[in-house]
Amino acid sequence: MLCSSSVAFAEAPPTAPLCTLDDDALLTLDEQWPRVPADHSISLEDRITDKVTDLGNHVGNQLDQLSHHVARLHVDGRARRAQLHLGYGNEHLLVNFDSSWLFADGKAYVKAKLELALGDHHFELELPNMDLSHDNYKGEGMVEVNVSVLEKRF
Repeated sequence: MLCSSSVAFAEAPPTAPLCTLDDDALLTLDEQWPRVPADHSISLEDRITDKVTDLGNHVGNQLDQLSHHVARLHVDGRARRAQLHLGYGNEHLLVNFDSSWLFADGKAYVKAKLELALGDHHFELELPNMDLSHDNYKGEGMVEVNVSVLEKRF
């Protein structure tokens, strides 16, 4: 069904103004388009650090199981630290090597301790602090080991 109607105006219809100013037009662009909400999730850097930490600790757990608790590795990526333990012993012979690693400034700073026991004789040796860095000599990669022979403490 079609309906049609026509209305005749006696006078001209009112025309709308070309430009009207309402309250929305007076708002600034920041008010009209609010900012994206702040992201409170973990940063990409921290997520990568956590994944590398998890991978390092997984390798450390596998190393611990495969070596029957002779070798252990623990990694803390956020603190840029690692601990490595190598050792085995019984009532006659004991050999332990413990080390703490700090990774900073492109170097690895190492504190290590060696413990030996043979029967009733016990010997502990705290090794001097070392720092390891990667270097290049005539195109060949190498690790440079710096050992502090004299240590000053105040």
